[in-house]
Amino acid sequence: MHSRKQKMPPQKTVNAIETTVFDSSSSPISNTNANIKDNNKVTEDSEHEILLPLHHAPQDNALDNPSTTTSPSQAKKVGTALFYAVSSLGVIFANKIVLSTYQFPSVQTLALLQFASTTAALKLASALGYVHLLPLSWSGIRSIAPLSACYLLNILTGLSATQNLSLPMMVLLRRASILMTMLLEKWMLNARPSPTVQFSVGLMLAGALVAALGDLSFNLVGYVVIFFNDVFTALNGVLMKRTAEEYRKSKMTVLYLNSLLSAVGVLVLLLCMPREVERVRRFELYSNPGFVVYLIFASLMGSVLNLAIFLCTSTNSALTTTVVGCLKNVLTSYLGMFVGGDYIFSWLNFCGINLSIAGSLIYARATFKG
Repeated sequence: MHSRKQKMPPQKTVNAIETTVFDSSSSPISNTNANIKDNNKVTEDSEHEILLPLHHAPQDNALDNPSTTTSPSQAKKVGTALFYAVSSLGVIFANKIVLSTYQFPSVQTLALLQFASTTAALKLASALGYVHLLPLSWSGIRSIAPLSACYLLNILTGLSATQNLSLPMMVLLRRASILMTMLLEKWMLNARPSPTVQFSVGLMLAGALVAALGDLSFNLVGYVVIFFNDVFTALNGVLMKRTAEEYRKSKMTVLYLNSLLSAVGVLVLLLCMPREVERVRRFELYSNPGFVVYLIFASLMGSVLNLAIFLCTSTNSALTTTVVGCLKNVLTSYLGMFVGGDYIFSWLNFCGINLSIAGSLIYARATFKG
């Protein structure tokens, strides 16, 4: 398998806002939003890719040869970006409605449903020939296990934050993950963000602090959980980025392994929590058609969002996905005031939200201009 590497600008930073995917994702996909930095060398066209030990690299595969691909049309670029934005908004609001409006008691069960649907969707797509999943091996699973563990904790803390915080405050407080990502990149990858990016991150955090001081719906559990979510989001993004620098592998295989291992992990966790299982069993709204629709929608939208991020990043770029993610969070902050029923308005909080949004827009502009 051949690849063509290009030297990336040294001043890009990861947008670690997205939690569902790898980004998330990515994550989430958490984090496909990350731009790979290679400050050491530019390889020749004939250099072989180094793969995570999941399989032996095929020698002649036209699908992996960049020269065989055609440039996507402008309509396709715009369409995939809009698909990502709508999918991301859909999964955030669906999770919020299930966990807050209908008060579904178990984030672990919702996470299990999302992991299972993503795993099944990728396996089905592979069987139909739409995606290529590399053959699994124990060495490959061991290699990706730390990333999968971080991915699992990222998703669980993200869903718990959704349950315990209003959407505007969750979005604002999650922006601390960008600062954590910058610090981790500085430590682990020796990356240096531009002064404009540093200023925008500072403005976002200042806005989040002001909003927190005016948060009339303060929830200590939510604040603690979102702090750990920021840590896991940043760590997930940097681990994914570091892995991508050391190996070249199928993103879909990584997502499949993350979802599969996370599903197994959360299932084991539930088996160790009989009271949680009992609360899920005794939940009274399974006969409510509205709840059932939203639960199914939230379960399936995880895999749809992962597909949307993949299409947006592959059709446009990780940079475009980063910028769209920033703009999507602006909509989430405002629309989230009316979803879930747990946002309490105060002028101090509202001013902090707008200050943080201004920083987010500056960040998006700085990221786009490079």
